[in-house]
Amino acid sequence: MYLRLIFIFLLFLTWEPAARAVLIPDTESSNRTLAPAAENSVLQPDTRSSNRRLDGARSSSQEVAGARSSYPTLDGARSSPKENRPDEITLEAKVVQIILNDEHRGGVDWGAIVSDFHTAPLKKENDPLWNNKKYRLSFGTVSEDDYAVLLDALDMAGQMSQFPQAPIKVVSGMPAGINFEKQNIHVDLLLSRLKSGDLSLRVNPHIAVAAMELWNGEKVPASVLLQAETKMLIADNTTIVIGGLMKEEEITRKRKFPLLGNIPIVGLVFRSKGRLMQKTETVIFLMARTNAVNTPENDE
Repeated sequence: MYLRLIFIFLLFLTWEPAARAVLIPDTESSNRTLAPAAENSVLQPDTRSSNRRLDGARSSSQEVAGARSSYPTLDGARSSPKENRPDEITLEAKVVQIILNDEHRGGVDWGAIVSDFHTAPLKKENDPLWNNKKYRLSFGTVSEDDYAVLLDALDMAGQMSQFPQAPIKVVSGMPAGINFEKQNIHVDLLLSRLKSGDLSLRVNPHIAVAAMELWNGEKVPASVLLQAETKMLIADNTTIVIGGLMKEEEITRKRKFPLLGNIPIVGLVFRSKGRLMQKTETVIFLMARTNAVNTPENDE
């Protein structure tokens, strides 16, 4: 009997602490377990990482906005009309002087050689009343193939000398000029495009010639500045020809027999002296070479 009561009492003592352990949880351990979880939970987010993400999103949105703002500029560049470039030609100038032989003392017949042939009088600058029919220029054009043939023909008209010049560029609406110092010639040029679409070149030669001028009632030799003006249509490989400028001078020609003409006194019989009038024609070539002329079709 007493043994049974003692056994029950011992069971009661061992059961009470176990029941308390089950009914009362360990708050400290649970707090330690929940504390790290609370820091990483949704209720307490990491504001620094979220701010970094927001800043990244803002910067990316600004880049996208900048890219979009650049689109109108590109579209505007594509839709903007093509700038109108001025017309431009390249001219190669050359002066040819021909000491005419007896067969061609009257000068070259330009009307039978060139296309678009016409003439223009040379007038004295600052004196519109001055008129001398002796001074008149011939104008015309030849093709590239005819230009080579023309040079060969001029070589047959007398003793020919050529004086090439450096190429120059002539821009539409901008005055240009070529200076031929040895021949005392200056040519003013002005390029323009007509309403028809053709290119027109205004040619204005200024030439210093020796002439007789009245001075105090007497005729004296003087240098007179003359000018002429015309307009020519320009096309690819077209050569403008300016001819008809004649110069006449008296020269002295001496002739003698070889050896015998060098003998003193006796050699006078074998020497002769004569005077003759020598005529020289000066021709100006203005060549617009291949691909030198800008046309609306080439600009497209």
